[in-house]
Amino acid sequence: MAKKNAESSESRGPSAFKLFLIVVILLLVPTTMEQLSMHEDTVRQVGRVCVGIGALFFLYGLFAKAMRFGAFVLLILIGARALANEGVIQVPKLLSKSEAREDKR
Repeated sequence: MAKKNAESSESRGPSAFKLFLIVVILLLVPTTMEQLSMHEDTVRQVGRVCVGIGALFFLYGLFAKAMRFGAFVLLILIGARALANEGVIQVPKLLSKSEAREDKR
């Protein structure tokens, strides 16, 4: 009986690592679109949706007590992506830097 309770509490929900990966992947989607020079408004809308979904997963992880250590890091990443979506901060373009290096050769 006690064994079943221990097993059910362990498999109650996704682990902290899985939640962390989900949120990071969600935040990488608009960043990748921005690096590929997609339309600005499309990137902004996709970014807002991804930040919203990422924030929901973040809150779920906090309330389920699955995330303790990575919560601060995720909060910074979500905030930075939200600021980049609104144009407050600029994400550097990596593609243009790599093209500049190839032109020098």
